[in-house]
Formats: sequence, structure tokens, C-alpha cells
Amino acid sequence: MKKKQLLIVAVLIVIVLLGGFLWWRRRAQPVGPTPEPEGRLIETPFEERPYITLTPSEDGHWLTLSIERIRYGETLEYELIYNTASGVTQGSTATFELKGESSYNKKILLGTESRGHYRYDEGVTQGTLTLRLRSDEGVRKFVSEFHLQQGEDKLTSIDNNFSFSGEFSPTTFYLTMLTVGLPGEVEGEVVGGPYGTFTAGGETIKNGTATLTLTEESPTAKLFSWTATGWQEESKGFETDGKAVSAEVESLATFIAVASE
Repeated sequence: MKKKQLLIVAVLIVIVLLGGFLWWRRRAQPVGPTPEPEGRLIETPFEERPYITLTPSEDGHWLTLSIERIRYGETLEYELIYNTASGVTQGSTATFELKGESSYNKKILLGTESRGHYRYDEGVTQGTLTLRLRSDEGVRKFVSEFHLQQGEDKLTSIDNNFSFSGEFSPTTFYLTMLTVGLPGEVEGEVVGGPYGTFTAGGETIKNGTATLTLTEESPTAKLFSWTATGWQEESKGFETDGKAVSAEVESLATFIAVASE
């Protein structure tokens, strides 16, 4: 009987010691990677923000990231996060030393690559792009959601503040997003956008109509699109109720609403 009691006590001691060791091990090891500190965030005036676009490839497996008009920062970081058809969250990140450069371009795979073999993520329809420009001053952070579509008759932003209806190719991928900044200077106050729709296919659209919700009510707001020659007012079929503007358009572009000063 005494031996049996000693055996039970010994087993209990082993269990306590093992439990204590496992607890100490969990406390000693970090859980997951430690994210880089955000740093001191700096507000950036609208007219000084970078112009950001994402253009899908013809097969929809790649996104070409283009960042123009970078005015601040010594280091550029981007993080692109998206969900697959199966509900799995995937992403891509990179860091780039600017060294005085004012633009950046990168082709991003929606999937994984190993030794020249590619596995593409299917059913990607939306995601988020986060851009950070770091310097000794702090961090300038910009976030934009994107909407990837194919085979639909209306392209929309994730926040539903912008839409583009028309006759689109059923096999072509189109991406709609907030471009954060402007591709060029504009006269007047921007009261809507900028939103852009991008594709690797043809940009000319039949029976196109762009509609943009205003960030503030304005009876004088007009709709403009960015072209090779600069900003162009879209006046054909123009309509407004002071809260949104719309017009008939013939091409994909970056759109803004501008109120007269």
C-alpha cells in the first residue's frame, strides 16, 4: 500500500514538473512574427499623395502595381492582401529603397511560385493594398481596396462610391480601386474620387456611364477623367443631384469630381 502511494506521488510530481516546463516554454517563445512598428504617422495633404494603380493581366493571375509621383520617404513598403475562392487569405509584401526615385513598379503574382512552377489562386475578387513611405520623420500610410471583376456589366468600387457600366468583354479582367492620389494637377476642389478602372485589354467601352458619389454636397461639381493630354471634363449626358455626378464616357480612366472654387 505504501509503495502504491509513493508511486502516485511520484507520478503527480512528474506531471507538475512537465506542466511547469511547458508553461515556461510557451512564455519564453514569441507567438508568430513580430510586426515592424508602425512608427509616427504623418498626415499627407491630398495633392501630395502618390498616384497608385493596379492593372490585372489578361488571365487575371498577376497585378502590375504602379506608384507615381512619390514625393516623400526613403523606403517604400507595400502589402497586398486578398481572399481566394476557398476563403483563404493570401498576400504579398516587399520593401524598396527609393534612393530619390519618384516611381515604383512591381508585377505581383496572385498565387505562389516554386522553382519556376506556378500555383495560381482562383476566384480572387477583392483585396486591400497598403503602402507605407518611411523616413526619419515618420511613416506616411495609404490604404486602398480593389475590386477584380470579369464577365459583368457594371464595375464597382468596394465602397460603392464609384461605378462604371457598359459593354465589357466577358473574358477580360477589370480592376477598380481608389488611386489615393492624382496623376496630374487639377484646378478646383476635388469633391469625389479619385477612382480608376484598369485592364490589360481594350480601354474603349461602348455605352459607358461613370457615376461618382461626392464626398460633400456640391451643385457645381463636374466629372473629369484623366487622358493622355490631361484632365478632360465629361459633359456628354452629364447629370448631378448635388450628391453624385454621372456622365456618358467612352473609355476606362481615373475619374474625379471637381467643384468650382
